[in-house]
Amino acid sequence: MTSERRCSTTHRATSGLDAFCQTCPAPEAVTTLLEGLGLSLSFQMDAIRYPAYTRLPDLPAQYHYTDEHGTQVIYLYGRDTDPDGLRLPVHASRFWIYPGRNERAYRHIAQALATRWAFTWHRLSQASQEVA
Repeated sequence: MTSERRCSTTHRATSGLDAFCQTCPAPEAVTTLLEGLGLSLSFQMDAIRYPAYTRLPDLPAQYHYTDEHGTQVIYLYGRDTDPDGLRLPVHASRFWIYPGRNERAYRHIAQALATRWAFTWHRLSQASQEVA
């Protein structure tokens, strides 16, 4: 069963998905793929490296993309930690996707990302959606 089928049978278009990726694709590769699917970079934030004495976890670079239907993809270029200290799955980078007005485009984009970087999407909990 493909990721797209899992998404289509277990996820409603009103919920977002996230994925923990075992690789860390270059932002340029992610941008190229997403631009080919009709998304454009709408926001970018460089990585934040805190001094060791602060004991704060570094924040990976963020890339936010949107399409004409309002579909949103967020890519974290690097490993992140949960702000509440919860254990996250082992990962090298992370993706989120949120649907816009076109469910078909949303599913197509989700499938293309999951296929290209070999990860599985997971439905976000309500608490996760409020944080993200």
